[in-house]
Amino acid sequence: MKAKVYFLLTMIWSIAVSASLTILAAIPLFHSLITIFKLPELTYLSPKTISYNFNRLMSYLLNPMVKNLDMPDFKSSQAGLKHFADVKLLFLLALLVTVVLLVPAINFIKKKRYSQFYQGIKICLLIPILLAVVALFGGFESIFISFHQIFFRDSTWLFDPATDPIINILPETYFMLCFMIFGVIYLAFWCVLWLKTKRSFSNAKN
Repeated sequence: MKAKVYFLLTMIWSIAVSASLTILAAIPLFHSLITIFKLPELTYLSPKTISYNFNRLMSYLLNPMVKNLDMPDFKSSQAGLKHFADVKLLFLLALLVTVVLLVPAINFIKKKRYSQFYQGIKICLLIPILLAVVALFGGFESIFISFHQIFFRDSTWLFDPATDPIINILPETYFMLCFMIFGVIYLAFWCVLWLKTKRSFSNAKN
């Protein structure tokens, strides 16, 4: 029973740490794509101005001490501000869970409790693969919409460029790349544990 609890906590931690690392990686990723996405042409703003406003947004989302979102070159509607407030809660929750469940996750790995969950680990690996297949045939947009419908109860995430022009510098392709980074980190973690478990089974047979 204790081992099952550690497995569940580690599974939750793997999602949280994958999300946290993706959030952090999303910052340099965005800056590297400003020119590629032709954001200056779309917004009539300089790359420096775009970067500055994006950094202001990420500072708000990641810093619990920053209470108000202020992007000098992008106006925001009340609905847009509410959505970003909801996103902030999710971001901070992911970071908090990453820290809080770090010890149980380390315990799960160091004591090799994962060797008891070969089938469970395979399920952890199959879920994102199935989502990737759905995205492949149904398009990333279907995953993107489903994600927002699950995590956000209202429709404030449906930004109108006229009232929340910040959406003009956040194209769908950018979010797709972030989802891919999340998937790679998550799969890498469970793949390592799966290989270790498989190796331990092979050694036991020999």
